[in-house]
Amino acid sequence: MVFQVGKIPSEILKSIVFRNLGMANDRLLVGPGIGEDAAVVRFGNKALVLSTDPITGTASNVGWFSVHINANDVATFGAKPKWYLCSIMLPKGSRKNVLRGIMKQIDSACTELGVTVIGGHCEVTTFLKKPILVGFMLGETRLNRYVTSGGASVGNVLMLTKTVGIEGTAILATDAENILRKHLKKGVIRRAQNLYKKISVVKEALMAMEVGGVTAMHDPTEGGILCGIWELSEASHLGVRIYQNRIPISSETRSICKILKIDPCRLVSSGSLLIAAKKSFAPKIIKELSGKRIPISVIGEFTKRKHGRKLLSIDESVIELKPPFPDDVYNVCSKLR
Repeated sequence: MVFQVGKIPSEILKSIVFRNLGMANDRLLVGPGIGEDAAVVRFGNKALVLSTDPITGTASNVGWFSVHINANDVATFGAKPKWYLCSIMLPKGSRKNVLRGIMKQIDSACTELGVTVIGGHCEVTTFLKKPILVGFMLGETRLNRYVTSGGASVGNVLMLTKTVGIEGTAILATDAENILRKHLKKGVIRRAQNLYKKISVVKEALMAMEVGGVTAMHDPTEGGILCGIWELSEASHLGVRIYQNRIPISSETRSICKILKIDPCRLVSSGSLLIAAKKSFAPKIIKELSGKRIPISVIGEFTKRKHGRKLLSIDESVIELKPPFPDDVYNVCSKLR
């Protein structure tokens, strides 16, 4: 079997990765699982939440992305990100200004989130065409205060903050700028490039937890919103019904995806947050986030697993959500090389 670019298929994770996990430990509260982007370890009367993620899809703002992508995973468990480590691999021939730029981005993002850089590793290596960062974020919360991707229940509503494809739009507007200039005004491209500033979901995740009623949260990254919804459903062992006409798409994302002939719902969507919540709490969460100018939409509800995972499209056809979900940003970026 030859893997496609992107995430390893879930059946391979189950048959290979999850069967080779070393020694069992009774302090591990949440370990590796489909749709679970962080681990939880008991530490006294606290729960430590730990996450790691690489940044490989862009050559721009890699330090900024690394901090926020990893902080997002910690925040989706209801924990505040606090400590960050990073391994930085630079291509042969890199100069000081490259490392300086990455570290300034890391410093800026960590300062914004109140996070401390506590360690890491830097090296120059062959075979790379651009820097690759592997970040590691730690956060903490009370033992009974965290949620996971696997906590949703039948009847819970599914909400989405902001719009889909935020990270992917920013990447494509930067890396495919020469192509987009032929079709879009400079202002549209600049707004799309600046979407990376909306990459964090830490604020809305912690706000939703404060309101209450949250049963699960997930940060849709590679594979886009459709992959994120499938992962959330898989982790919770549930079915789901999604309404395509309720999925918010920004005009910048819609325009770029139309030009590049890709699906905005299959575009890496860091910056959006999927929130599963008890139906009675949904209006309270919407009111709280909307009051802080964080857009939020109800896009579906969870059902019994036997009812399947379905996307009700605008033309009223029904699409079954099934993995794998290759991310369209890889297809575009591979053609730009």
